[in-house]
Amino acid sequence: MADFSPRRHAGRIHYVKDGTIHGREDFAIDVRADGRTIRSYCEIDDDDLTRDASWTLGVDHAPVEGHVRVVQGGKMTGSAWYRCTAEETECESLTASMGRTSQRLPGRAQYLGLHPLVGDGMIALARGTDEPGTERMIESVTCSYDINGETSLVALPIAIGVTYVGKDTVTVPAGEFEADRYELRWQPHWPPAYLWVHGEDALFLRLAWEFSGLDSQLVRYGTTETMVSPQFEH
Repeated sequence: MADFSPRRHAGRIHYVKDGTIHGREDFAIDVRADGRTIRSYCEIDDDDLTRDASWTLGVDHAPVEGHVRVVQGGKMTGSAWYRCTAEETECESLTASMGRTSQRLPGRAQYLGLHPLVGDGMIALARGTDEPGTERMIESVTCSYDINGETSLVALPIAIGVTYVGKDTVTVPAGEFEADRYELRWQPHWPPAYLWVHGEDALFLRLAWEFSGLDSQLVRYGTTETMVSPQFEH
């Protein structure tokens, strides 16, 4: 195997609507020779919601496993674990609405959507940058069809339309970055969201979505080639 230097990206995203911060997301991405692991902790102020999510991708950027836990109003809404193989997606969940459930969805999931915004960068990896302007359906599994991801918390199939638009330069509070721009369409009747990511690891920079009114942006960022998280002053 060729030499490979592991790297860690860490940062914070703010969920912004009408110029006001409505929530935040802290994340870290570890990139290794055998794939990558993503961790995220999300807070949505309006819904009194927290989400703790982590998942792993293989070298082909396909999901391997993942976990998400949602607490709303001080009570656990649900917790779900996922395992993805070439044949199926397995899910074991415990939710307030359905209790203990076990599922097996047939087919290979190209993307596991657990609702952190840093995860939208991972769907950019699944889509790639070939054939700009062409929408490609990414066969996916999500934990929730709800915009904020607080319902269901089981395994739900979804085909997400992803279009690579092209190269761009974007300025966010964390700085100015060269970016790849995408359009995401989660449902055919919803307007697309516009996504900007940076570099070979598809670091999340910005997502603007008219339907939700949010314009979420990267506000802090650090990277290192050791498995020690970059530290921030605030």
